[in-house]
Amino acid sequence: MTKKNLTLVLPQSRPRNPLRVPGLTRRAGPHGNTRKAARQQARQRTQQSLAALLAGDIAEFEID
Repeated sequence: MTKKNLTLVLPQSRPRNPLRVPGLTRRAGPHGNTRKAARQQARQRTQQSLAALLAGDIAEFEID
């Protein structure tokens, strides 16, 4: 008996594009100023005014 070499042909999958994957899974979020963003901006303004006041950069009556 003679041994026959069988060749097994498997279909090759195409390589993934790593730059496209995040685009496929991304979902749109809310656009616009949310209450959370408004609170964060108010907190930042308060911290900046306090830092400027304590550093002596502005007088007390100049603060909004």
